[in-house]
Amino acid sequence: MEKDEVTDDPTISDSEGLWRRIHPIWAVPDKTLGKVRVSSAAFDDSADGSPLSVLIERLVKESGRTVDDVMDSYDGYFLASINSGDARQLGLGIEHTPTTEEPAHGSVHGKKTKSVKLKLAKRAQWVVAPSHR
Repeated sequence: MEKDEVTDDPTISDSEGLWRRIHPIWAVPDKTLGKVRVSSAAFDDSADGSPLSVLIERLVKESGRTVDDVMDSYDGYFLASINSGDARQLGLGIEHTPTTEEPAHGSVHGKKTKSVKLKLAKRAQWVVAPSHR
């Protein structure tokens, strides 16, 4: 599959939350909003070229896990959520790509221009905010 090819799974509804673990360097002050927000850098593909990794919230919850469970090995990280419908409106696709370690793993496919990443960052909502950890 090409790096920017859009693969989309129609079984993932537009209302589903996609959780992204946020490294502390991706929590940035926003003077306009007067609070800390997620940096657009958090929505880039992996350095190895693989698509943006997320956790599909519904699948995490269906497996009986909690936010604390998915954050357990990520001390100091935060957690943000984007809406799958918002990602699709920006020309991206979502695919369930489970791994041995993470059955709720998903991938966000498509070209993530600076503009697309900024829109995702502005639409992201904190699940575990910097002020709470």
